[in-house]
Amino acid sequence: MNKLVKNLKKYFGYDSFREGQAEIIEEILAGKDVLGVLPTGGGKSICYQLPALMNDGLTLVISPLISLMKDQVDALNEDGIAASYLNSSQSREEYTETLREIKRGDVKILYISPERLDSDFFLNFISDIDVSFIAVDEAHCISQWGHDFRPSYKLIPQIYDLLGDIPVAAFTATATKEVRDDIIKNLDLLDPFVKVTGFDRENLRFLVEKPKDKQKFIKTYITDHKDEAGIIYAGTRKRVDELAKFIKNLGIPVAKYHAGMTEEARNKNQDDFIYDRKKLIVATNAFGMGIDKSNVRFVIHYNMPKDMESYYQEAGRAGRDGENADCILLYNGQDIVLNKFLINQTQNPKYRAYQLEKLQIITNYVNTSSCLRGFILDYFGQESMTYCDNCSNCLSDVTKTDATIDSQKILSCIYRLDQRYGSSTISECLRGSTSKKAMEKNLDQVSTYGIMKDKSDKYIKDLIGTLVADGYIRVSGGTYPVLKLTEKSKEILYDETKIFVSKTIEDRSKLNANSLKDNEAGYDDKLFSQLKKVRLELSRKRNVPPFIIFSDASLKEMATYKPDTEEKFLQIKGVGDKKFMQYGDIFIAEISEYMADS
Repeated sequence: MNKLVKNLKKYFGYDSFREGQAEIIEEILAGKDVLGVLPTGGGKSICYQLPALMNDGLTLVISPLISLMKDQVDALNEDGIAASYLNSSQSREEYTETLREIKRGDVKILYISPERLDSDFFLNFISDIDVSFIAVDEAHCISQWGHDFRPSYKLIPQIYDLLGDIPVAAFTATATKEVRDDIIKNLDLLDPFVKVTGFDRENLRFLVEKPKDKQKFIKTYITDHKDEAGIIYAGTRKRVDELAKFIKNLGIPVAKYHAGMTEEARNKNQDDFIYDRKKLIVATNAFGMGIDKSNVRFVIHYNMPKDMESYYQEAGRAGRDGENADCILLYNGQDIVLNKFLINQTQNPKYRAYQLEKLQIITNYVNTSSCLRGFILDYFGQESMTYCDNCSNCLSDVTKTDATIDSQKILSCIYRLDQRYGSSTISECLRGSTSKKAMEKNLDQVSTYGIMKDKSDKYIKDLIGTLVADGYIRVSGGTYPVLKLTEKSKEILYDETKIFVSKTIEDRSKLNANSLKDNEAGYDDKLFSQLKKVRLELSRKRNVPPFIIFSDASLKEMATYKPDTEEKFLQIKGVGDKKFMQYGDIFIAEISEYMADS
């Protein structure tokens, strides 16, 4: 174990492992197959990079995106580790030179995309190389039940015979039990060591907001956080274009990213964001898998994603450095309409029904009155919590109003209508609608007709959403869902449980605009700003993203402890031997000069 920690400090600058890392690394070194489920920012990469350095031969890493490979390789090279990649972004000369380096044994870690396994040339080439083990990143892509299914991942098992009896280590951040089983089956893992370290990201604050005007919310939030890096996800290309234009007109530099843009434009905009030339990017879900940028302080979803896995992975791109970050989901009823439209394009009826079930779960998330973090952990099969003190439901000091009687009226109406209708018909009945459809269904003959005529359609549907989310109503059917009572319904009908809802969503602006609790450690803000400038200059000279030189967390430690000697500087988190040799003198000089002037 001491040898592992020694190498961890030497190469990566950390004094201790995070939960699960040491166990996974020991199993890989022992030659076992492994499935590691670690949250985004939980240190998955070190789980295969460290054993790669301690093993003889080459480690083959299968990764889904070119941008991820480049960032990972740049970061490893900065740490003094011989890493490279083979992909379509290379020129013929670069590709050939990389092959030569691999042949000479000059590369310890090689990144490839799964599509590379479809090349007979590559398969012939790699069969002559001493490969110690295979690491599969974003392994959920092999599962048809995963949210980023990539058919090319199915090619991976075909190379096992080619490379001999070597271990396979698979990693993912978001996988339910169903997806984990699918990964093991489809990757043909033999009696794998499975480590699920937990899905909780304590530094992330989860907020669900239902503003009347989403653009107004965005304007307020990004103006208050204009010096922080952030991602805004939108549901369609058109919405991305509109939102990017809106933000640009506010005078805030912004990049955008979606599949309708040219590859050249996408790459430029992505680089502008990664290299801190633009702090903000608006994108569809085509952006982000494998984006290693560690200092993203907020992720806003302008539209509700279609499932919890997508949401948690995208939201998890915030706060990878362990510092506080916001994950905000903006919601209105149109988001469900959009997602249902997209899901109904699916040809396979079984998969379509599966997607509609997933959509209902994330709809429950945005409507629940319980702890949002607890909801997420419960969904992924981890021990839940009822209060986290770091989500909008737990933090909210909004005036709550007792909606128990209204809830009883809704449940009674569902019962009176024989549990055969969806929320629109229930709302029509309760409000006493005189529409043609309402009359055709004889709603005016039902005893609950018109008993909530003083309430709006939105209020009734939002309350139905809360009752569904908290298990008092069940949604049955996919394309045309109907509402049914559950065993828990009796708790409300018999006055055993009270239901409270927020009196007004707009009163939650205190939560929205609050800056993150960022300086609790007491670091020197002024020095931190100076060190960020030094980092930015170095990143431009070396043509690598700033966070690859040092993370914000490392700079904050420097601004806290002000190390002015080699010994002290090497104690900073993220400072390994190679990083110290490259940058130690520069940052020590900056710190010493700052202290002399103070």
